[in-house]
Amino acid sequence: MRTIIVTVGTSLLNNAERAGKGDDLQTYLRFTEPEKASAETNSLSRLLQEGDRIVFLHSQTEEGKRAAEALATFYKNNGYPIDLREVTDLQYRESRFKMRGLRSLVATLVELIREERDAGRQVLVNATGGFKAEIAYATLVGLLFDVPVYYIHEAFKEIIELPPTPISWDFSLIDTYVDFFDWISADLRPTAEVDRRLRPLPDEIRLLLVEEEGYTLLSPTGEAFYEAYRARVEAERPTPIYLHRRAVRALDSAEPSVRQVLHERLKRLQVAEMRKQNSHSVHGSDCLVYPSGNVAERILYYLDERGNVRVCEVFWTHTDYENALAEGVYRIHYPREQFEEWYP
Repeated sequence: MRTIIVTVGTSLLNNAERAGKGDDLQTYLRFTEPEKASAETNSLSRLLQEGDRIVFLHSQTEEGKRAAEALATFYKNNGYPIDLREVTDLQYRESRFKMRGLRSLVATLVELIREERDAGRQVLVNATGGFKAEIAYATLVGLLFDVPVYYIHEAFKEIIELPPTPISWDFSLIDTYVDFFDWISADLRPTAEVDRRLRPLPDEIRLLLVEEEGYTLLSPTGEAFYEAYRARVEAERPTPIYLHRRAVRALDSAEPSVRQVLHERLKRLQVAEMRKQNSHSVHGSDCLVYPSGNVAERILYYLDERGNVRVCEVFWTHTDYENALAEGVYRIHYPREQFEEWYP
């Protein structure tokens, strides 16, 4: 069973108006070839299969709502299960469209993909309708969430499929500084407060942010990457972790707030994709270091013959980390019988 998420533009209204049927969209849809009726009918005519469910996403405008409702009625009358979703703040006034509307589009797409997958349905994104910016972000979300994306190529008038990409997206920046991303996504944050928190962090983070009316928030791209990161972490089966007694003592001696941060680091260390992207070797140890960014909390670990994570040391100050490496941190000094399994 499949669900096709369709972004809706206004080509139906424009085409019907030119044909003298602007006040009777259902008649226009019934008696016009789908390839000519609208961008949405053109692409759906090449995609739809029996049993498909269609979700139409439309802007928060009268035109977008009217077009989506007409399409929904037409396809419902043809036997397809239908849903309509209005994308809050997706309007065509430049500032609101660029900021809030596109963020809302990303959030709506992510929510739908999760809902449909939880229901056991295959998800496709038909990104033919709407503004070019809508199409671009719908495509980005589809690729980040391993959902095939379809659109009609304007030059050749044929449907193009962008299958789930075989490349691995790099989430290491978000993984390293996930505390910041969790914080900024949780509420509206004044720009001055965000700037203070950003001072010690890499400049690359600013590429995922946008300022609006005195507040700084995740940009549409930042929202897409952050939600895709969360989905990867939540979906993957965690790898068992074993802590050496030295790591256990270090955790127990940490302040509660620091211990909580280290616990969160350990939970993400259980995710194979994050380990692969965000670990590196280091001089003075035959272990790997996680995470790779410029943060105080560091974990020295290795994978045993069963693929389990063996944590030799944890640190929350750069000085302790550097001193330990100067002395040498090698697996031979951490007997296997001195490890115990860790549970979140």
